[in-house]
Amino acid sequence: MTKQPVNPGGPPPLHAELLVVGSGAAGLAAAIEAAERGARVLLVTGGALLSGSSPRAQGGVAAAIGRDDNVGLHYADTMAVGAGLNDRTAVQVLVREGVEIARELVRDGAPFTSDEAGPDLGLEAGHSRRRILHAGGGATGLWLTRFLAERAARFPNISIIERTQLAGLTVRQGQVVGATLEDPNGGRILAEAQAVLLATGGAGALWGRTTNAPETRGVGIGLAWLAGATLADLEMMQFHPTALVLPGRPAFLLSEALRGEGALLVDAAERPFVDPLLPRDVVARAVAGQAEELGGAYLTMRHLDPDAIHGAFPSLSRQLSEWGLDLARDLLPIAPAAHYLMGGVRTDADGRTDLPGLYAAGEVACTGAQGANRLASNSILECLVFGRRAARAALGEDAAPAVEWTRIAAPFDFGAWPSQSRDTEPSPIGSVLDRCVGVTRNADGLRAAIAALPDPEHPATPPDLRVAGFAARAAYLREESRGAQSRSDYPATDPRWRGRILWRRGAGPAFEGVMEEQNDDAN
Repeated sequence: MTKQPVNPGGPPPLHAELLVVGSGAAGLAAAIEAAERGARVLLVTGGALLSGSSPRAQGGVAAAIGRDDNVGLHYADTMAVGAGLNDRTAVQVLVREGVEIARELVRDGAPFTSDEAGPDLGLEAGHSRRRILHAGGGATGLWLTRFLAERAARFPNISIIERTQLAGLTVRQGQVVGATLEDPNGGRILAEAQAVLLATGGAGALWGRTTNAPETRGVGIGLAWLAGATLADLEMMQFHPTALVLPGRPAFLLSEALRGEGALLVDAAERPFVDPLLPRDVVARAVAGQAEELGGAYLTMRHLDPDAIHGAFPSLSRQLSEWGLDLARDLLPIAPAAHYLMGGVRTDADGRTDLPGLYAAGEVACTGAQGANRLASNSILECLVFGRRAARAALGEDAAPAVEWTRIAAPFDFGAWPSQSRDTEPSPIGSVLDRCVGVTRNADGLRAAIAALPDPEHPATPPDLRVAGFAARAAYLREESRGAQSRSDYPATDPRWRGRILWRRGAGPAFEGVMEEQNDDAN
């Protein structure tokens, strides 16, 4: 029998030992780690190399490298902010290996701000110590991603393809063996690999008011579900409390670091209304109430030395100046905006999904390290730590045995979903999510969202809208308030809900309990 070509009528498939999809901090960290171990790596990115979420990150990289700090304190802060939903093992890995990676980056010349005494460490909300490495005066993500990209470019065994989208994962006999890619002209490219590592980012751009790049719509998450991987915690979208809102302009992130250096959150009369260094979910709810119901919310630094502010945050100062605003002297109108998805493709601490051959790292993944609410500046740290670990595991190195995840009886009745709308003209997804799956939710709004969104379990639903549908359904099922999930009709945290809602194709929702925290720390 004649063997049929893999891609009849098209170009021959590309081959690599590791296919990395995404070029942010997680994808680049994974590609470099694999290349250093001699593997052939194909790195594919949907836009230009320095697009996506990582280059937009302003704050920094959290790591317990200060003299008055230790990994136990970082662990405790992460667990406290995560509201009981953190995976203890993942947090221990994050804070321990984060110190090693941070010191390595400093040693290798990463462009972090420093002085004669060493790295200049910033303070951000939820942290008990100054532990934030930062660069570029509010442009840490861009500077660090560029540093990693320059390192990756020096490896002859890393091939980079830009402006090429992930169209689907290739599964043979229950294992991911490659992916279908789409070039800018709509042509299809097949890539074959021993393993595929997703680093495609989160889903914040599904919301109308967002700090995310337009392409950050959860496509990788939706395609992973279609291939058979499990998703988790999709109701846990973190809203950044201080997004600049100007008429006719998209929301613009005003870094957490501003509050760490003394910025206040005030009303129109310049009266403070919330402690600016409380965890993000607390501050976001306070800002939302003030902005939407009580006459407006503002960030101000006019009580501080203007020269010092402009010197510390030159990138932000320049951007605001282009819009006719002065970072140090103006009242800056703010509102919460969809910022970071704690949920995603369920992985263990080695980036391994429950679909053989598929790995994930960064915001696309749900390791459990971030819990129900991410601690500020733990995101790029997560990319670096778990990007490396996922690359090693994908190559069959240094990985612990696969974790057996335990499904337990859920504290809810699955029942029937609210009926879905048959409107021929669906509502804009962003406005539905802003209105119904925003900072604070309730059953009526969530039922409306479920009715307005396509059925996420239908195979024909686009992958990004699938993620939106699962997010609304998970928020509807979770009848409590915990971290980023705030329900006005269920304002208390319910210990029965200390676990994550899971989604796997053909199985509907399931519930996975979180391991009880013991009296230990990361030391």
